[in-house]
Amino acid sequence: MALEGIVLFPALIMGVIIGLVEVFFVHEDEVGMGWFMHAMHAIPFTLFFVFVSMNIGFVLGLLNLGITENIWVDLGIRVVVGIVAMVKIAGAAAIVGRIGEKWYHTLIIGVLIILAPYAWALAGPSISPMLPSWMQ
Repeated sequence: MALEGIVLFPALIMGVIIGLVEVFFVHEDEVGMGWFMHAMHAIPFTLFFVFVSMNIGFVLGLLNLGITENIWVDLGIRVVVGIVAMVKIAGAAAIVGRIGEKWYHTLIIGVLIILAPYAWALAGPSISPMLPSWMQ
């Protein structure tokens, strides 16, 4: 199968967890009911950024270059993805025109996106037995 190395369900699980953290931050930072629409906008983008962060190894494996085996290249690309996510979060909060998210909440979400593959590597072996067989 062509997509055999794709990390799908762990990315969805980590994306939902990080998305919920972002929803809690948005709810705390924004007043009124505008937070709910922002939260519904934030969850799909968080899922997307976590999916990208967790599948960098798959994409680099397709390139078949010597530099792609370097851990620093892998980490550097994840940092760029995290920075893009932080810019997107701060930009979406600024467009709304209200207070927006606090800078440290944006930083926490970006760091969580960067660290999602490593967190899954630590927590995944204990979580996987609890998941259905089709989700592992």
